[in-house]
Amino acid sequence: MRRDFAASHAPQIIGFVSALADAFRYIRDPAHRGDVAKAIVELTGASDDIARATLALYLDPDRGVLPRQAEIDLKGLAQVIAFMGEGGSIKPPLPAPERFVDLRYLKAAGVR
Repeated sequence: MRRDFAASHAPQIIGFVSALADAFRYIRDPAHRGDVAKAIVELTGASDDIARATLALYLDPDRGVLPRQAEIDLKGLAQVIAFMGEGGSIKPPLPAPERFVDLRYLKAAGVR
């Protein structure tokens, strides 16, 4: 999203990020595993066994695939940028990940 748009819609962006963080916390909470598996079944048509196996693949043990609360992994983004450079998708000098991320909205939403 464009920085000027985000700045002019800061309360909405912060609200969205806050809701997204709540959703990730819910999904990652083992107490909600059954509800999350049920949602996967309903949304995708997959079997309960497949839904639970998918969740286990992502969450048991924590593989860092899903954010804990909508945080952004700048090291991971830097690696993606490096891969894009190696593949020729972007030319050197490679940009810093901070060029693409504005953390102020995450911080304002209480995401650490």
